[in-house]
Amino acid sequence: MHEKLNAKNLVQFRLTGTPEGNLLVSFYHLDVFNQDAVNWHIAGLFAENRLGKHVLYEGNLQNNTHYPTAILKLLDRVNGYVNCVRIERVN
Repeated sequence: MHEKLNAKNLVQFRLTGTPEGNLLVSFYHLDVFNQDAVNWHIAGLFAENRLGKHVLYEGNLQNNTHYPTAILKLLDRVNGYVNCVRIERVN
């Protein structure tokens, strides 16, 4: 992936009281046409050390298995188009 992907339509929510503690859920849109481009973006975040043990999931919304019911309910509150989600532990 030679060009940098820019996230658009960023919307964030906090989930509290989950078994894994408080979570920050970030929905965003990556202007890409396929899952491989999203995977390259995520690999770039790992390489930049921006993903650590506090990140439970980052990637395409369709592949998420962490708190799927809660994520779908939050997604109903998002007004813009999004295709990715980041779920991370926060204090």
